[in-house]
Amino acid sequence: MDLNSNKDRYLFCSGAYDGKVNVYSAKKCQLLGSYPITTLSLARNIKAVRFTSDGRKILASTNARRLIVLDVETGEQVVSYDNCVYNGPDRTGLAVDGQTGPNIAACCCVNGRGLSIFDLRMPLPLDFIYDLHNNVIRDVMFLHESWPWCKGQNALLSVAIDGTAKVSTVDGRTLQSTQIGSMLNTAAPTPEPFGSMADDGFYSLIMFGGEFLTSFVPEVGVQERMREHGKDPLWKIKYTSNGSTLFTACDKGVIRKYRRFPDHHEFVEDLFSHSDDVEDIDISPYDEYLVTASKDQTVGVYKLGPPSHGVTEYGEIR
Repeated sequence: MDLNSNKDRYLFCSGAYDGKVNVYSAKKCQLLGSYPITTLSLARNIKAVRFTSDGRKILASTNARRLIVLDVETGEQVVSYDNCVYNGPDRTGLAVDGQTGPNIAACCCVNGRGLSIFDLRMPLPLDFIYDLHNNVIRDVMFLHESWPWCKGQNALLSVAIDGTAKVSTVDGRTLQSTQIGSMLNTAAPTPEPFGSMADDGFYSLIMFGGEFLTSFVPEVGVQERMREHGKDPLWKIKYTSNGSTLFTACDKGVIRKYRRFPDHHEFVEDLFSHSDDVEDIDISPYDEYLVTASKDQTVGVYKLGPPSHGVTEYGEIR
């Protein structure tokens, strides 16, 4: 199961093994709509979902190697791209560009080791970057142009299962390659523009999740390795919008909370647990709700409180 939150502060979507994209309201803890994207049993498994940056469309990748674009309000298929998505057994990487507009997207290409690049205004994929990594890519995201490797241009951060993290341009040029030294499934850059919190003593960093929870500071290297999750690999990690709090999700379904300090992160608590592995988490734009997607066929909605304190409560949508 995979999910993503919308520009609308309460709207989010999920996709899973039944071939449907579901749209929910976190505030109401309610299913608003369910859109089947195919009737073929071969293509029933949805590998990833993302809203475009303007919140008007949903991107969904399937195990039929297809990327489908849906209209959020009607559920109608706007366009689809065939033979361009990795169809491995687990959740796959899918990213949308929030800087240059709502039309540029990227996902793992068919061999799992490269990227497919899309301009959603075009009927065919924009480009293919084959063999960017030597192993399967687990996660991909657009990196803000302020990061030192990007040099003011649009760039992608991708992480592979063999522990390699790469920053590359959308046309396939590698700007930075780093070996983290352990298995990786996901990454989360701190949300502020690079270096903007230096006066307060905070380093901008990229947190990696997999075998360990690993923080990496540019020009410094690996700063921390944490393992409160034990031997259960991390599948998704997510910072709040101001970067003060980090949430992690792992096998066996436990959601954990960390506090970010100027030079380290500190484990705070186990928030709650699903009965099976959690494959994705997201946070609403104003940090009011934490949403989780689990293999136990439930979506968890945890009210964090405005803006990061106050009343908390938990509900499930099945």
